[in-house]
Amino acid sequence: MINPSDFEFTHKLGTMSSITSPRRRSPSPPSHQQASSAFERSHRERRLFEASLGGCVESLAQLLQEDGLILARAPVTCFDETPLHVACMQGHVHFAKVLLAHKRDLAMELDLQGRTPLHWASANGYVEIVRELLQSDPLACLVHDEDGWTPLHLAMMKGRSNIVIELVKARPEAVEHRLSHGQTALHLGVSHNRLEALKVLVETVRDGDLVKARDDEGNTILHLAASNKQIETVKYLLQRSEVDVNTVNRNGFSALDIMEYFPKDFKVIELRELLVHAGALRAIRFPASTTHQAVVDKTNEENSTITVDLASVAPLSIDTPPVEVVPPPSLVGEIRKRKEDKHKIEKRSDSLMVAATVIAAMAYQAGLNPPGGVWDSDQKDSNDNIQYYAGTSIMAVNYPDRYPKFWKYNTVSLLASLSTIFLLMSGLPKGKKVLTWILMATMWVTITFMALTYLESMMAILSAAASPYDDSVTQLNIVVRNFMYVWISIVAIVFLVHTIRFLAFVLRNVKYLQKLKKQISRCVSWCRSRVNIKI
Repeated sequence: MINPSDFEFTHKLGTMSSITSPRRRSPSPPSHQQASSAFERSHRERRLFEASLGGCVESLAQLLQEDGLILARAPVTCFDETPLHVACMQGHVHFAKVLLAHKRDLAMELDLQGRTPLHWASANGYVEIVRELLQSDPLACLVHDEDGWTPLHLAMMKGRSNIVIELVKARPEAVEHRLSHGQTALHLGVSHNRLEALKVLVETVRDGDLVKARDDEGNTILHLAASNKQIETVKYLLQRSEVDVNTVNRNGFSALDIMEYFPKDFKVIELRELLVHAGALRAIRFPASTTHQAVVDKTNEENSTITVDLASVAPLSIDTPPVEVVPPPSLVGEIRKRKEDKHKIEKRSDSLMVAATVIAAMAYQAGLNPPGGVWDSDQKDSNDNIQYYAGTSIMAVNYPDRYPKFWKYNTVSLLASLSTIFLLMSGLPKGKKVLTWILMATMWVTITFMALTYLESMMAILSAAASPYDDSVTQLNIVVRNFMYVWISIVAIVFLVHTIRFLAFVLRNVKYLQKLKKQISRCVSWCRSRVNIKI
């Protein structure tokens, strides 16, 4: 009996065909042809990608002869990017021209990130490819990717000035596109510190509204340049008549107000001076409150309480003008003082380096050749026994009680001077008070022990020419003893004064904990920048 489950019934032209087992049925010829055709197409697509990667026009021409529809299928089969995307990434100009000659609409195809080939050519700075793409379809300038970036945005972020010119000429309205937070192409140029591209865009467009444009936080490009401490950008913007230096953002801050929140350094001082000379003012607003009194902090004036009717005051907005403006004091004197201090610090450091180097050389020479010199040959007694070997210090033999002191004093002087040289060459901030005190103390030790070394040497030399009981030696001992007392007294007084100053500095910082935390934070930040490690 035949089990129907073991067989397959097929119908052809209304008649029953032969019964065959599905396990033994061989594939039909059409299925084999389809698999072979699919394999060939996949192989050609791989060859097309390799040709795009290498920019080989000959391979592309051969593929088009084999399959004239290969570029027509590219938008469907190439999901990551089309051959034109790859050519724009690699900068293959001739290959891109050939692709556009056969299929112009490839210029508007998108990759997985929603970018056209013009996005990649603009970001990489390939001017000739950009021109070809714009000739194919200028509307590609207005396409934005999934991040909201147009080709103009990418060109500004990368500082491609020549690309910016081509894009703006093709579609001037491309400059009007904003990102999700309201930034324009100029905002991106300032954020990425692309001054040349910024100049090109401003000069090409010549639109005062674009220069005055604000993002969602109310910040203009002058606000961003000031907050990023871009001195050259601020100088350029202040030369433009379209820029309003007293524009305030949604927080009520002008560009000059932003500078007030930075620690004072040379960049901040210069930026403040530039803004002041350009007519910048500090915007002082009343804080939001339900009461009818507000405390206004006026620069260079005592805090005063004024009565205002806050119920009649409209809420702060971008277009609300400042309630009151107070010009900051002149910063010329402060800049001059900082420059003079910097010059004094550099001059003092150079002097310390010279002094420490000379003292180190003197101590080194004294160690190798102590007073009296060394025996140039072995010294033997009457029995021909060696008493002192060649190179032994004569001072160590003649004055065994003074030589150890001489050696200790000279060694301390050498190490202290070398330590001073090391601190000056280590790259530590020379303007810090702690480092200044350390260098000062090190030089005290160096000079003091250098003086002691000299005195021990003189005592040994003079003692060699006179009896220990000679009056001249006794008088010399008295002079040396008195000199040492005076020297130690002077060093002790100076050390006491600087110790009191140091303790006062510590107590003052402990009293103001916030200030101490800021200084510690600055120190940690400086250490991170120097050693490039995470703490």
